[in-house]
Amino acid sequence: MKRSLWVVVVSAIVIIGVILGGLVHSLNPPAKQTGQNHSKQEQTTQQSEKPKPAARQKQATAEPAPSRVLSRTMYSSQLHRNWRYRVYLPRNYDRLKQQGTHFPVIYMLHGLYGDETNLTAQARSKAYLDQLVAQKHLPVVAIFPDGGNSFYLNTTKEKMESAIINNFIPKATKAYQLAGQKQRAIGGISMGGYGAARLTFRHPHLFSVDALISPAIWQKVPPTVQTNAQVDAFKINGAFNQRVFEQAQPSRYLANYLNQEKSPAHFYIETTALDTTVPIADVNLFVKQLQQHQIKPTYQVDHFGNHNWPYWNRALPNAYRYIFNQFKSQR
Repeated sequence: MKRSLWVVVVSAIVIIGVILGGLVHSLNPPAKQTGQNHSKQEQTTQQSEKPKPAARQKQATAEPAPSRVLSRTMYSSQLHRNWRYRVYLPRNYDRLKQQGTHFPVIYMLHGLYGDETNLTAQARSKAYLDQLVAQKHLPVVAIFPDGGNSFYLNTTKEKMESAIINNFIPKATKAYQLAGQKQRAIGGISMGGYGAARLTFRHPHLFSVDALISPAIWQKVPPTVQTNAQVDAFKINGAFNQRVFEQAQPSRYLANYLNQEKSPAHFYIETTALDTTVPIADVNLFVKQLQQHQIKPTYQVDHFGNHNWPYWNRALPNAYRYIFNQFKSQR
């Protein structure tokens, strides 16, 4: 009896001890485990609050946006149609525009039977302009309108001259945030050279630089051009008219131009003595007419090439460089 009571008492003490031990353990978890949990939480907090230097550095040294050549259209109330053109935008154009930059601009005119793509497809204008923008640190925009076979004058078919002056230049100036006359150049090849000179003389205070390559400043229009049904310039009722051609000659407007423009445009002219389409004698005469009116062009006569794209791709970089240099000197 006493032995059984003793067993019961001992068992009760053991059970109570186990219960109390478990209670103490649950109220005081191991210090090692608590330290590990705290350390992990602290690390997580530090990582989330720690700045990200790589992202910050990427934002500070963002890559410059590349230059672009875009095909665009604008509606012309003079032509009563959508008008195609291409535009070269220099690197970082969008950022510079947002910063308020007013960009120098070159209007480059294509030749007969061409279109707005010629000077960026058959000629490497983008590469030439990219190089000059980088060298001169001057973000220039270049625009290449489609002039058809108009010689860039008003004909019985379309009013191309009026459209360029009244529609194209004002709209482009606004759309691309372009600068004014002192930073506005015009140039072209062949028919485009003829058009650039004529537009300059006909409209004083518009352009400060001209660049003419193989300009079609004919004294006599080739028969193949006179009879071509695609060419509406210099014609009355569909037939070529010599009097209309002579009245449209750019040099006819020189005297009036100089009466209105006290700071005449700077001219760059380049052609080859081997040109079989526009005789060198015709270009020489035009240069002499400029000189007689106290305009002293930079005149480059080459002795290689012909009236074609291989030659023009060698002459174009010189023309673009001349324009950039004039822009720099007039800033």
